[in-house]
Amino acid sequence: MTLSSSTPEPETTPRGKLAKHLRLIRQAAGFTTQTPLATRLGVSNDLISKMETGKHVPTQDIFLALLDICGVSEEARVYLTDLWFLARASSSGVREFFEKYATAEAKAAFLRLWGLLLIPGPLQTREYAHAMFLIGGLDGDEATEQADLRVKRQAKVDGPDPAHVTALIYESALHRRVGTSEAMVAQLKHLLELSHKRNVVIQVVPDDGDYFPGLDGQFEIATGPDISDTVIMVTVEDHVSDESDVSGKVIALFEEIRGYALNVAQSRAAISEALQRCESQKQQ
Repeated sequence: MTLSSSTPEPETTPRGKLAKHLRLIRQAAGFTTQTPLATRLGVSNDLISKMETGKHVPTQDIFLALLDICGVSEEARVYLTDLWFLARASSSGVREFFEKYATAEAKAAFLRLWGLLLIPGPLQTREYAHAMFLIGGLDGDEATEQADLRVKRQAKVDGPDPAHVTALIYESALHRRVGTSEAMVAQLKHLLELSHKRNVVIQVVPDDGDYFPGLDGQFEIATGPDISDTVIMVTVEDHVSDESDVSGKVIALFEEIRGYALNVAQSRAAISEALQRCESQKQQ
């Protein structure tokens, strides 16, 4: 049996217990290696390995399909399903480095977003996010999970208690295709719709080919009366900080970048132009 080289989740945790049982029921069903089961489920060996070491909790459809394929009894099915629910609850799917920022973002009254290479996370459509995660190397199941979490972040933009959002987007991000042409068209239409919301300001920073401070990396800032100013900086390794000296510098950088941005009306025109260009390419 081929297992991931990473350290398995401790069997004292719901994820670890579920991983152990998934491995045992596979073996009891006559699948001596992971490959035949992966083939039957239509997933990769790597995903089975992650499931059996507790590094990944399967989605409901894969979990139920696995129980069916392995011929699990009704009694065992009830126990395993309860364990699966506990494992999913203990694993929000939020990546460890992001947890601090996610907590701050949920309580934020103001969000400042700088999108250098990509559309900022809270403004992404599900299809755009899913394609981005696939390109980033996640398998289909993990990409789906992360895209679903990304969509939940939109509540801070257009939910019942939204934050005031100011998003600066580098012009080239509007023209960089992520996923299919249809996905890009939907993403650009989504930006235009958001730009008309009272709590959302979207400004495009022209790409004139010259260096300016914003080229050093993408970032987001969450602020509000109930949280410390918290930033996430997307570089070679994503980094989250709520240290005042760090957040203060990033906030100052955001305002400096804003000085290069088009006004709101000009920005809508730039997004519309990118949309028209994308639609024409789709028709070719």
